[in-house]
Amino acid sequence: MQKTRHVQGHRYHQLLCAVTASILLCIGFNVPVKASDELHVIKLTGTGTLKLVPDTALITLGINVRGNDLSKLQAAADSTVNNMLAQLRALSIEDKDLAATNIRIAPRYRYDKGRQESVTNGYEVSRDINVTVRNLTLLSSVMSEAGDAGINTISAPQLSSSQYEESYLKALGAAVHQAKTRAQALAEAADVRLGPVIHMSTQQQSYHPQPPMMMRTMASDSPESATYQPGELVVSASVDVTFAISP
Repeated sequence: MQKTRHVQGHRYHQLLCAVTASILLCIGFNVPVKASDELHVIKLTGTGTLKLVPDTALITLGINVRGNDLSKLQAAADSTVNNMLAQLRALSIEDKDLAATNIRIAPRYRYDKGRQESVTNGYEVSRDINVTVRNLTLLSSVMSEAGDAGINTISAPQLSSSQYEESYLKALGAAVHQAKTRAQALAEAADVRLGPVIHMSTQQQSYHPQPPMMMRTMASDSPESATYQPGELVVSASVDVTFAISP
């Protein structure tokens, strides 16, 4: 009899636990969400734009020579680079703004019909000078000296500004201000109260010249007839902002 009561008590305990667990599950998954607990937001994108006059240009000057005597080709390329560096220093361009470490040597080939295979046909040697011009009034002189020194390739200048970071921060502030102003207008139109910012993220920044600088190639007219118009740089910032709102 005592054993039977023990078994019945054990079964009752198991049943009680199962019922309790069921009640807890019902409570955990069936509690309705009140409308007042829902999060109401306004999501907006703000943009800010500033224009800068560029004050720095990065250009690459190159010498490319071809021939059969590799040592003479290297000597010719080195001589041209050394002459160009001397001219750049004479224009008061500092050594920290000059980089002339690149050299490329490549064999050239031609197809020999008799042997029906490609055979070596000399070499091509190239050297580059990367120049940072911090005074754009010197750009025309740099181009002129490059032609006189024997430089035969010149890249288009990459324009930039030493005031970029400061300008980007201002554009970023303008973007946030625009987003807040628009959010306030929407909140007033919808007769709700604008709350604090609950999320904010920036988008990819934009930085480009407008319009692009006019350039002269080595095959064009004389440097005296060339004009260089740096134009403007446009710095843009964009932010996505989420504001809380309440009735």
